[in-house]
Amino acid sequence: MKAILTPYYQPELGLVILKPGAELLKKLCTGNRIIISQSGEEHAGIKSGIIQDEQPLLNNKYIDSFILHDKVIDKLKNLYDFDYWLNQRYKCQLEDGEYCHHELVNEKVGHSAIRVCWHHNKDLVIDDKVKTLAQRNLKQFLIECVINQLKHDSNHQLSIQELAWWAVINQLHELIPENMARLLHNRPIEEIKSVYKESELVASDDRSKPRLQNEINNTHQQLQALFKPVKKIAVDPESPESFMLRPKLKRWECEKYTKWVKTQPCVCCGKQADDPHHIIGYGQGKMGGKAHDIFTLPLCRIHHNELHKNAEEWEQKHGSQILLLIQFLDRVFGMKVIT
Repeated sequence: MKAILTPYYQPELGLVILKPGAELLKKLCTGNRIIISQSGEEHAGIKSGIIQDEQPLLNNKYIDSFILHDKVIDKLKNLYDFDYWLNQRYKCQLEDGEYCHHELVNEKVGHSAIRVCWHHNKDLVIDDKVKTLAQRNLKQFLIECVINQLKHDSNHQLSIQELAWWAVINQLHELIPENMARLLHNRPIEEIKSVYKESELVASDDRSKPRLQNEINNTHQQLQALFKPVKKIAVDPESPESFMLRPKLKRWECEKYTKWVKTQPCVCCGKQADDPHHIIGYGQGKMGGKAHDIFTLPLCRIHHNELHKNAEEWEQKHGSQILLLIQFLDRVFGMKVIT
């Protein structure tokens, strides 16, 4: 755990007072010794309290042309509030240890911004230092947005593979630059020289970006080939049976569908299902027969056995089979497993 604290020196008493706050106070009351060190420029303006471990991708320059691309910035800024993130994270980022005004503003720098007080903002010059700080703010914000979208906790350290996966699922993988693709393939970074010897010129296409695009496209095609409806239902409003007074009813069967149901999570506990349970009761599951295969629920072996042991007690605990079936079929048709 790392934390930033502002020391208040009391020379008359020979004491330094630290105000940790409620969250940090609990962690400091364990009696364990702590290490104290000065904060660096990378911590400029960060508010007092526990700080997260630095993201490994924050200092990776090879992802910049992707994560700082206009399309990526626009997508994430439409979902998350950059100004709110700055307000919650930083105090004056140009603090020099002398004087800072208590009023703070977000000074825009390109697509990004820095958090500064009125005192430092009145004579602010947008130099390389300020631009670098603003770009770092934006990059940190975007990385944390990706972590949030991937449903990781706030302390998760994003890997380059996870960033690439985020790009794929958001259809932004075509923006991945060559050197980022090389890192994904565990290949050395491409160095562009200003001058080449004739012997160094090799006529070959050994670039990683088109290779990565082909891999993604091939995988997408394979997934599309696998994602076919389990069963197509044909509607016949003029079936011979529909004109009969007392038609002989036949059971709807589809082994392919019941096999698929077994692959789904148990509707009770969410674990891998073992059986496609045909509902019983409600006029179904008659003596010597089963309900139609469409009236099946995915159940693990434990909950399947419990249901057949005492259906009434099972429904009191887990809910009506009919309601669970409606919810499951809503998911089935929504996923276009049956069309």
